[in-house]
Amino acid sequence: MIPTLRTALLLCAIFGGTLAHYGGPFLLWGVNDLKDVEVSALEGMDDKFLRDLYSNSAAVVLFLRNGTTRLSDDTFPGFRRILEKHEFAYSPQHELLSNPLDYNVNAEIINLVGSPAQQDVELSALYRDSVANYGERKVLGILANRWDDSYTHAYYHGLHKREAKDDATSTTPAGPTDEPEIDDALYNVPGKALIYVTSAPVLTINSTDDEYVLSKHTVATYDARERESKMIVIFKVEDTNKLTLRFRFEMDSGYWSMPKVDVFLIDTKSKDGKTIDTTLEIDRDVPYAPIGSSYSCSKQLVFRNGSTVLTLENIQVQPAMEGSTQFGSAWDCIGFTTAAIWSGIFVTSIMGIGLSLAICAILDIKPPNRFESRTGKQLSFTVQE
Repeated sequence: MIPTLRTALLLCAIFGGTLAHYGGPFLLWGVNDLKDVEVSALEGMDDKFLRDLYSNSAAVVLFLRNGTTRLSDDTFPGFRRILEKHEFAYSPQHELLSNPLDYNVNAEIINLVGSPAQQDVELSALYRDSVANYGERKVLGILANRWDDSYTHAYYHGLHKREAKDDATSTTPAGPTDEPEIDDALYNVPGKALIYVTSAPVLTINSTDDEYVLSKHTVATYDARERESKMIVIFKVEDTNKLTLRFRFEMDSGYWSMPKVDVFLIDTKSKDGKTIDTTLEIDRDVPYAPIGSSYSCSKQLVFRNGSTVLTLENIQVQPAMEGSTQFGSAWDCIGFTTAAIWSGIFVTSIMGIGLSLAICAILDIKPPNRFESRTGKQLSFTVQE
């Protein structure tokens, strides 16, 4: 059963104050997908539902509050008015298995500080700003409880994953999600975008120090915008590290292009939460095609930023598929005039010139117009030196 607004606020206040670190319970609001959602009191929200919720929202705003601050009508009146206008759901789970930052490029984290009145004003104002930017009922808001100071840095780089228990009877592996690993180089968001490469992409960082062969990915999502869209693909590297590629598509005058790829890497082995967040640009020949068509290239595509290089082999790609599940007609990067065609034209031209000279030489021959006969006078020719 869906809790009432007053009950949800009260439960967040009671259970939130008992947690010593960042976690639940969680209050989610703002999008129509939350209507009539039933949440299990023991298991919380279904993780697949959460991932779809993140992906389908235009933006996600996750607010962290002090878990000791009690939520009430008096202390958070602005927040209450927001909830009264939107669908919302309460989940008692202790943590989110899926990180919103991995599924929505417009996800942001806001740490609420100050008195309850200040937190209420900040939460209400920032959420309304997001709604003004992305549209009514398109912004997912999440209210959670803040980590203590020792976890603050780790939080800003991603949600904390469940630690493995020492209990020998535990068989559940630690990990941020239960998503299956897909061992291929086909990245598909059905009806929205499709990328295929014949071999796994290779990411090289600092020349040859770190090289990642991206052979396994977990999930692909697509963020559609009028002028620029992004396809986000998450990879598992070295068992623990998580790497995200964001293929950026620009739309202009009926054509799309893919000039850049964003790379975001979280090194989970690093104690300080080392990350790599950079944008790579293609070296030459930006992939492009009319909207509704795909781009195909058998040559190697290289995206580069300093010593960080992403290499793609024999790619075919298409964004903005508008419901189609197959590639449209392909625009090839090689074009019509290949090297073989130019060689054929050159050899044919040489042969044509030789044939023309031979024909001209034959036409220049002038035979005599009189011939000798037995009855006629013998012909004589005067030769002058």
